[in-house]
Amino acid sequence: MITDETQVWEETTRSRGLAAGVGAALAGVDVLATAPAAFAAVRAVDAPPGVRVRRDRLADREGIVLVACPGERRPDIDRVAACGRALAAVRLGASLDLLDQAVAHLSGRTSGGEPLIRRQLITGEVGDIVAETEVLRAQIEAAATAVAVAEAHALLDDLGWRVTRLFGAAGYLADHPARALYVAALVANTWVIGEREET
Repeated sequence: MITDETQVWEETTRSRGLAAGVGAALAGVDVLATAPAAFAAVRAVDAPPGVRVRRDRLADREGIVLVACPGERRPDIDRVAACGRALAAVRLGASLDLLDQAVAHLSGRTSGGEPLIRRQLITGEVGDIVAETEVLRAQIEAAATAVAVAEAHALLDDLGWRVTRLFGAAGYLADHPARALYVAALVANTWVIGEREET
């Protein structure tokens, strides 16, 4: 059963963009005390005042910045896992938004007088991605440990690449909407910890 909170993170990202989803997922989180790494990706407007900020060209276009976190801290693993789980729902929303755009893109392109979306290989890939998102949604909802969250994010990495490939070469351009998936992976890399850190 998908919780209202998980659905909000996913739908906020899908309808309002990656930065809005990240902002919703990290709302109320003390980023500087909670983030597990030296830098934490946050919505640019939520960066704590006076904190050193590292910028990334693609992240800037999505309204995301990396804030420096203090070195002397021991983040709570359960709180980090909860943030990672929320951000997994955000990434799923970003992937679904891009999948919708990819279907529209493929519907408008033709080969041999037929829309590409009708090609069996493409239809099969889109169907597989849709089925995978349903499995991932349930996995994200059930992810209760840092390891389970890290596994969900690894699957989201693969899902993002599969969606990006549907755009062909355009999916690799910095000014293409697919950059949201690259930035979402960057966000996850600053928040997700795996088995090594949890044990």
